Amino acid sequence: MTSQQGIVPLVACALSIYTMFLVWGLLQEKREDPLDPFSVSERFEYGVLLNAIQSLCSCMAATLYLLCRRRHVASAPGQSMSLLQRLGLDVLTPSGCERALVARGKRKEGTQRTGLSRYVSPLLQQYLLVSALQSTASYLSLVALRHLSFPAITLAKSSKLVPVLVMNVLLYRRHFAPYKYLVVGLVTLGVWMFMALGKKKAAAVAHGNSALGMSLLAIHLLIDGATNSTQDEVFATYASYVSGTQMMLVMNAISATYMTTALLVPEGLMHYLLMHTRQWLASLLHPHWIAAMLMAGVRAPELTWTPQLVSGFQFLARHPDAARDVLAYALAGALGQIAIFETLERFGSLTLVSITVTRKLFTMLLSILVYKHHLRSLQWIGVVVVFVGLFIEMREKQRQKRAATHAKTS
Repeated sequence: MTSQQGIVPLVACALSIYTMFLVWGLLQEKREDPLDPFSVSERFEYGVLLNAIQSLCSCMAATLYLLCRRRHVASAPGQSMSLLQRLGLDVLTPSGCERALVARGKRKEGTQRTGLSRYVSPLLQQYLLVSALQSTASYLSLVALRHLSFPAITLAKSSKLVPVLVMNVLLYRRHFAPYKYLVVGLVTLGVWMFMALGKKKAAAVAHGNSALGMSLLAIHLLIDGATNSTQDEVFATYASYVSGTQMMLVMNAISATYMTTALLVPEGLMHYLLMHTRQWLASLLHPHWIAAMLMAGVRAPELTWTPQLVSGFQFLARHPDAARDVLAYALAGALGQIAIFETLERFGSLTLVSITVTRKLFTMLLSILVYKHHLRSLQWIGVVVVFVGLFIEMREKQRQKRAATHAKTS
């Protein structure tokens, strides 16, 4: 984390996240509608392709952003800079990572690299770990959705700040100022009250409850907390060598590689392998609810052997309007990711999650103002509790900035 923790950068990051992901959400909702009113089957159902395009667009946006920010970085006299150096990604190589660790005092100079570190830098290993954690968390969230109502999952995710805080403390022994614990408690309580105490929401949550779904969701939240805390650890270990946009570029490059590989596998073969792998695992594992989880949603392999990459682009060729929407969706997501990773670098995962958790609350408040909806009294109390927590956070940020400025001038 850097010391650039003033209110103005924080507000700018928060507004960018709210704006870009509001547009992103509208485009995502539009994608769910049939493109042809006379053909219900003509929907864009290529989620992996959409995510791959999103990742590639994010890679390009991050690359352009880095090249613009680092255009004044000069090479040594008589030497040319590689693209990795121009982007500041030479730290991903084993030798570059070692130089950064030595400069940060994390390793003694001349220490022999052993094991996997001789071929894959510790930084790249952490990026691969974060990518694996993200993929696992996303999968568990999708499986949990088969056993819980969507409102129940939305409500549970409103407490995301708690596992992020817990995993930071447990995994990396990180300590926070006392006010951080107060802010986490207030924001979590306020968002929970707002989401849970609506009439329709309470009924939907009660209807969609199940022990299996809640167990999966709890594991999802813990893994999500581990993901965010590991990202914090990367910035703490490689401060001044790793920026948020560099992390964005690498993470999206890894995701694009995974998804492009999956897109090249014929759909029939993918379904066949998925079904038989789950059947084999289900036959080995007990108790029965684990087997049921593995087999949830499994269907017989479809009689199509066309790679999803080909069929997806064939769909976009038939529907140019859909192609335009997909590109707009990817662009909005890419710009939103720049704001997210800048926030992560500057202010840490707790502040970032506070922004993302309250985003839905502010979106619903905007809807209430525009469409004259009504809130229950306890929901308004929840809104006030959230604003109290955010006020404490911003007041402390301002106090820290004044203290840092005073220390520099004295």
